[in-house]
Amino acid sequence: MTPAGEATHGHAFGYACGFAMAIGASLAFASARAGILGGLGADDMIFARFVVAGCAMLPFVAVWGFRTLGGIGWPRGLALLATGGPLFAILQTGGYAFAPLAHGAVIAPSSVTIVSTIVAGLTLGERLTRAHVAGAVVVVAGILMIGWQGIADGGHGDRTWVGDLLFFASGVLWAAFTVLLRHWRIDALRATGVVCVLAFFVVVPVYLLHRGSDHLMALPFAPLAFQGLTQGFVQAIFTMLAYSRAVAILGVSRAVLFPASVPAFSMLIGIPAIGEIPTTLQIAGLALVSAGLALAIGVVGRLRRVAAGTT
Repeated sequence: MTPAGEATHGHAFGYACGFAMAIGASLAFASARAGILGGLGADDMIFARFVVAGCAMLPFVAVWGFRTLGGIGWPRGLALLATGGPLFAILQTGGYAFAPLAHGAVIAPSSVTIVSTIVAGLTLGERLTRAHVAGAVVVVAGILMIGWQGIADGGHGDRTWVGDLLFFASGVLWAAFTVLLRHWRIDALRATGVVCVLAFFVVVPVYLLHRGSDHLMALPFAPLAFQGLTQGFVQAIFTMLAYSRAVAILGVSRAVLFPASVPAFSMLIGIPAIGEIPTTLQIAGLALVSAGLALAIGVVGRLRRVAAGTT
């Protein structure tokens, strides 16, 4: 295989990781909404998330060595924890106490896409092509169409802006996590393991101190276990691992477009999962997001070249 062929194969795997991340995160998002409707609190789900993820990744980190955090080092490990760990999860889920779900679906991924793309271009020297920029603009426009009705309706009083700020802050944190992964070129599995294990040792004592064991024992086991599976294994391990690989292979400017597609996938998954039927405007937004992703990852350009070669 030629070097060019190897690069193409590698990019294809990077795109597959990006789409896997988007689908996994969307499944976890739908699960979280179902959990809230079922009476679980956001902190309950964060607890379940990091208990499962931390226990699953603990053997790996133990083998790699706690002294150096598997070669990542404590300063870098703590930086990844601060940007991609429980604080990010708390901001993302806590915003829904003040603002409608559509606000989070629009503001958080949009801020990840925009902030990461700008920072990567300024600090990492990544070349931003016209296809990148145009694709990002189209994706953000599609996200706005998907969430427009929720933004227009509001209905949460004067405190909506608090939730919007929390969503934006979570997006900035995830953008910082993305840029750090690329800048330090940390192995995806090790980054995932370190964040999950460190988060476990932070979240569990804080949750038990705040909520108490009585509250935990009173929670229904089956819904909590289901959240542990979806939020802990799917979201905290699978999606983070897939996203880290996408960042490593594709770079920040391409990889950040996949978090931007999460609202669209969430809308599709939400139809059978929790009975949410998308509006005509949301369907149009979904089509626009898909077109933006195709433009940004080069599908449109390749189709043009193929068409030109056959004429």
